[in-house]
Amino acid sequence: MKIQVVAALLCLIVFLHSEGKPQGKDKCKGKAKTNYKLRYEKNGYHDQENPCKGCSAPCKTLPTTCPEGYTKLTNQSISPNCYLFGGYNRTYRTDWHVANAICTSTPGAYLWIPETREEAVAVLVKFDVFIHKFDVHTGANNLADNNTYVYAVTNEPFDQNNLPFGTLFTTDDSNGLSNSCLELNWDTDANEFSWDADLCTGDSKEGYICEFPIAQPCN
Repeated sequence: MKIQVVAALLCLIVFLHSEGKPQGKDKCKGKAKTNYKLRYEKNGYHDQENPCKGCSAPCKTLPTTCPEGYTKLTNQSISPNCYLFGGYNRTYRTDWHVANAICTSTPGAYLWIPETREEAVAVLVKFDVFIHKFDVHTGANNLADNNTYVYAVTNEPFDQNNLPFGTLFTTDDSNGLSNSCLELNWDTDANEFSWDADLCTGDSKEGYICEFPIAQPCN
């Protein structure tokens, strides 16, 4: 009987000691991390009011407003980020290197990283890319290593065998293409997106979109 009483008292003490106290990191274990969170945590960003997000020094806080010329999607639940449409030119080539330089001239911005089909649809509809029917440069390229595609600036890997959405456009010319950059195409026949590895010099049917990361509200 004494042992049972002692055990009960110990349980009560533990309960009273922990009641009302924050749970620390254990509180966050059940929260799935989106690609958005993983990307910005990896690059040192954090939301100061979110205890569930780690931060590698030096800590940086994501901005909440768009730079001049950038705009948000109508449905920001798809993506809170800001976008800038670089347009296209039917006469002159849209060079990937030039597009990348224009995007990165705004501190924190980079060539578009399409993460979901919903984001891609929302962005292309916003800028009427479907209407004009041209390809869009993304930040993915294999300029550093012919066998590996990564996104410019963030250095996130792009796995052609594990696409975020859509299909891979391949031809005899594009297979094993070195010094190439990935474009996002809209296949009107298949009603689907396709990723196309093409020369970074581009052509007159290509445009580009810059992306600027914005702080996402904590849930």
